[in-house]
Amino acid sequence: MKNLHKIYFLLFAVIFGTSCENITELNEDPNRPTEVPVEYLLTSAERELGNRLYGGFDNVAFGMTVSQYWAQNEYSDETRYQFRANTNNTFWSEFYTAINDLQEIKRINQTIDKGQQGVNQDAVATILQSWAFHSMVDIYGDIPFEEALQGVDIPSPAYSDQTEIYAALIDSVSTAVNAIDPSAPGFSGGDVILGGDLEKWQKFGNSLLLRMGIRVSEVNASLAESTISAAASGAMESLNDNASVKYITAQPNVNPLYVSYVVNGRQDYCATENFIELLNGLGDPRIGEYFLPAANTGTFVGLPYGVTSAVAAGISRDAVSQLNPKVYAADFPGILMDYVETSFILAEAAANGWVSGAPADYYAQAISASMNYWGVTDQTAIAEYIASNPYSEQNLKVQKYIAMYYQGWQSWAEIRRMDLESLPAANLVEIDPDVNFVDVSNILNRRVYPQDEQNLNSSNYSAASENIGSDAYDTNLFWDID
Repeated sequence: MKNLHKIYFLLFAVIFGTSCENITELNEDPNRPTEVPVEYLLTSAERELGNRLYGGFDNVAFGMTVSQYWAQNEYSDETRYQFRANTNNTFWSEFYTAINDLQEIKRINQTIDKGQQGVNQDAVATILQSWAFHSMVDIYGDIPFEEALQGVDIPSPAYSDQTEIYAALIDSVSTAVNAIDPSAPGFSGGDVILGGDLEKWQKFGNSLLLRMGIRVSEVNASLAESTISAAASGAMESLNDNASVKYITAQPNVNPLYVSYVVNGRQDYCATENFIELLNGLGDPRIGEYFLPAANTGTFVGLPYGVTSAVAAGISRDAVSQLNPKVYAADFPGILMDYVETSFILAEAAANGWVSGAPADYYAQAISASMNYWGVTDQTAIAEYIASNPYSEQNLKVQKYIAMYYQGWQSWAEIRRMDLESLPAANLVEIDPDVNFVDVSNILNRRVYPQDEQNLNSSNYSAASENIGSDAYDTNLFWDID
C-alpha cells in the first residue's frame, strides 16, 4: 500500500509539473512575441525608409517637383511651394520609426552573444541608420540625434547641431564598414536592399562616406579629403552594387508610385518645360527613357514649371510629355545610393587631387553607367554623347543633375551644393512671386520642421530654429554656401 501511495504521488508530481509547463506555454501569445526577430526589424525599416523616400507626397510631390524634373498636370500647388503639413509630419515620424527599428536590432543583439554575426548585423543597422540620419539633416538641418530614440526616458529630445551630426555619422559609418567580416554570417533573411550581401553593404557604406565627404567639401575641405580618400577604394564598382529598395509585383510591397498611378489611377505629373529643353538641347538619349513623347505631336514637350492650377488644367495632358511607365512599374527600385553618383563624386575628388585617376574617366564612367541603367545600351551613341559633352566642371554639374533623375531628394541636395541655379546651362527656372505661396522665388534651401514638432516639442523646436538661423524655406544648411 505504501508503494502504491508513492506511485500515486510520483504520477501526480509528473502530471502537475507537466501541466504547469503546458499552461505556461499556453499563456505565451505567439501573435505578440516579447522579442521580434532582427530580420523582421530590418525588413520593416528598409521598407519604411523606401516608402517614405519614394512616397507619393515625398519624392513625388516634393523631391521631383522641387528639383524641377516634374510639373503637375492639374493641381500645381507643390510646384509653387504649397505643401501639405500632414505629409511632413508623416515623413518625419516614419523616418524616426524606421531609425528606431534599426536601433532595436542593436538593443536585442546586446542581450545575445552572437559573436561576429551580431557585429555584422549591428554594422548593417548602423550604415542604414546613418544614411537615414544624413538624409534628414540634408532636408531639415538640425534634428534630434544624441537624445533621439530614448522612448519614454526622453520623450521630447533636444536637437543636435547639423555639423556635429555629420562628423558623428562619418565616424559611425567608417567604424561599421571596418567591423564587417563578410566571411561570417549576417542577417539570415529580410534584407530587401542588398540581399544580405555583406561585401555590398561595405561598398554601400563607403559610397555613403563619399557622398557625405563631398557634401561638406566647401565648408570643411580637410574632412572631405580624409573621408573620401579613405573610402574611395572600397566604394561601389558597378551597377550591381547599387543599394536600392527592391520592390516586387505583389501588394503591399510595391513601388509607391505604382499605387498612385496604376492602383488609384492618378496621372498627376509630367515633364517640366525647362528639363525637356535641357535634354533636347543636348540630344540626350535618356529623354525617351524618362518620358513619353506628347501624344498630340509625337515630340517631347514639357509643361511650364510653377504655373497656377488653372493654367495647368487648361493644358491637355496629350499636349505634354508624360512619365515613362517604367518609373511607376510595380517593381521599379528605389535607389538609396548608386554607382552613378559614386562615379561623379570620384570625378570631383580626382579633380581636387584627393583620389588617383583622371576626372574625365570617372565622369565618362558615370554617364555611361547612367545610360545603361535607364536602358540606353548603344555604346556608339553613348561615346558620341560624352564626346559632345566632354568633362569640365560645368558639364559635370549638369550631367550629374540629369543622371540623378527620379532621385528627387538627393538631386535637390546637389542642386543646392553645386549652386545650379546660378548655372545657366542647368536651365533651372525661378518661380513668379505673384503665383508662389511662400516668399521664395528660388529653389528651396530646406524643408521647414513638421507642425507636430512645433506643437509637441516646442521648446527644443524653438532652440533648433534659432540655432540654424530660422525655420524658413530660404535658410541655408551648413554645407550650402552661396
